[in-house]
Amino acid sequence: MKFGKTAIAAVFGASTLFSAAVMASENHTVRATLTTFEPTVLNIAVGDTITWTNMAGHDSQSLEGYIPEGASPWHSSMGDNYTHTFEQEGVYFYICTPHWGTAMGGVVIVGEPTNYEALVANNPRGATRRLMRQLDAHLGN
Repeated sequence: MKFGKTAIAAVFGASTLFSAAVMASENHTVRATLTTFEPTVLNIAVGDTITWTNMAGHDSQSLEGYIPEGASPWHSSMGDNYTHTFEQEGVYFYICTPHWGTAMGGVVIVGEPTNYEALVANNPRGATRRLMRQLDAHLGN
């Protein structure tokens, strides 16, 4: 009988913790404008989601080499609002592919910027360098 009560208590405790973690995650919004994402740099927690809105004529694509090692890349459909959940800590650069020439991109910092040194080692150029400068300003570097 004692084992049954212990098992029930363990299951109840685990489900309560899981529910609290799910309830604690937040959904953040990034809005596409003519050639920018607002906000350009966003801090979120592991498990949070971002929904990109106002995406007519835009997409959201993670930038190869500028997301944490082992993280899942994404590429939304053109013109559709899109939601992505971030499960791994680190810094993620993303772009709007048709407007990357005008430097339309953004930065998501999930938890701590654990891959910052790897981003610096990539020696970013052009529009990617612009995102790096915005990240540095945001971090106070």
